[in-house]
Amino acid sequence: MAPRRLAAMALPAASAAVSKPVRRRPVLLGGLAALSAITARAQSVLGNTAQQNFQAAALDDKTGPGFSRIVIARWGDMLQPDAPPFDPAALTAEQANSQFPYDAVIAALVSPPPAQDGVPRLVLVTANPTAPARMLFSGGVDNPEVAGREQGVTVVNLQYLSGRWVTVVGGYQTRRLADATLCQLSGPAAAQIGATVQGVLAVNGGSATPWGSVLLAEGDAGPWLTRLAGLGLGYNNPAVAARYGWVVEFDPLDPLSIPVKRTALGRIARAGVLATATKDGRPVVFFTQDAAGGMLFRFVAATNAADGTALDTGTLCVAVLGGGGIDWVVLPGGVPTLAGLANAGITAGGESFDAPGGLAMSADGTTLYLACAGNAARSVADTLNPGGEAGHIVQFTLPGADATAQHFPASIALIAGNPATEEGTQYGPGSQAWLRKPRTLAIDPAGNLWIGTDQRGDTAQTADGLFIMQTTGPAQGAVAYAYLAPVGAAAGGAAFDAASKTTFGAVRHPGATPGASFANPATRWPTLQPDMPPQTTIIGLVTQ
Repeated sequence: MAPRRLAAMALPAASAAVSKPVRRRPVLLGGLAALSAITARAQSVLGNTAQQNFQAAALDDKTGPGFSRIVIARWGDMLQPDAPPFDPAALTAEQANSQFPYDAVIAALVSPPPAQDGVPRLVLVTANPTAPARMLFSGGVDNPEVAGREQGVTVVNLQYLSGRWVTVVGGYQTRRLADATLCQLSGPAAAQIGATVQGVLAVNGGSATPWGSVLLAEGDAGPWLTRLAGLGLGYNNPAVAARYGWVVEFDPLDPLSIPVKRTALGRIARAGVLATATKDGRPVVFFTQDAAGGMLFRFVAATNAADGTALDTGTLCVAVLGGGGIDWVVLPGGVPTLAGLANAGITAGGESFDAPGGLAMSADGTTLYLACAGNAARSVADTLNPGGEAGHIVQFTLPGADATAQHFPASIALIAGNPATEEGTQYGPGSQAWLRKPRTLAIDPAGNLWIGTDQRGDTAQTADGLFIMQTTGPAQGAVAYAYLAPVGAAAGGAAFDAASKTTFGAVRHPGATPGASFANPATRWPTLQPDMPPQTTIIGLVTQ
């Protein structure tokens, strides 16, 4: 895919009234606190209130210049040929088992071996974190049996036909992982907490690995265990709770593979996970804690074993602020550290980031990006966390492209927020869009950083969407929008197919503003029909 140019947009004249700025805490970046004059000029244009109207959340979505949008899969679409018709007013576990679920975050896009018929194919893996009763069920009355099946993970076969990507109903790899899925546990803690468990819960994201599997990041399973406790499946057993909150590994190309929870990576509520490898082939896994002041961790495997055990032994580290970046501090070994990873990280002095989420790494392995959704409660800013509620993006340098290096120099690449009303926002020169609460990150084939935002349904200030930030060249740091989601919707990540010039994106929970319900959503996108609920949708953005 050729690099995209952030072309200037025709914007309306300036408004006479500008809201009073909200003061942001100063950010000291080793002499980089002040923006350059050219960046300041770009900010003054970007921050013009009247020029931001194109970002307002609406009933429908909006595609950025140079893209066309297609729908690939929606909540309720058939995954298996025996799926019942979608009946949103009377959801059943049978529907949830065999239809695309309510919520979706792109976890991985995997290329299967080429088929003899020459038809291009892909396998899409999505995490399905939520199933809110107020948006799923008529009258808002919860149905835990259905909700447990709606959450989890979805694997979908895609094929390229007639110039576009489409789903394959009943595809070979197509399946759901949910509360009823049998999982194994491996690694140092398995002997104490149990070798098997039913279900993956609260999966917030995932990552394809260089060795062919997919890693899934289980978040805080506590609310799900409470919600499912009455189903009689053991979720009310305190001993079972210890079997959730792990990194889960599975083979997306083998529909019979059993997911394995890797206890060597510790138990913690995770927001994002990223897999890479050392030059000698040892797995390296970065992951973030899903918390307002969450930490960043790294696991380096002890071996490059190809028998499926490489993630069962290794070294866990937490990122600690220091020396113009972060130092990786090794955590003590043993089950107590693994079972109480959050406490171990705090004891070691782990840096508290402002709601850390998604991670992305450049193709050459020299740069790691971290999305932080913001933390208005932060009382003291530091070099990598400015505070405030709009969020920011941190850029780490990996010396010599060594993911195991002890020190990563770092800086802030972007400070989110509305330049018209907030001081301290940071966007590159030539930026044509602004954003709030970055949550997911991905690098496209041209090396640009794609940023997915998530305001948790509160899109009163601006639409959530997918934004592109240039990472090199004279326009480094410049931001443009590729896609703006409808009101109440968030962007659940991006993945790329260079051959078809297609970017896959997830449009999460449209219409789910804070006061919305199944009967009264803020929009009924994508159909906009009065008899249809809003539907989470996997879209394709095709470069024109």
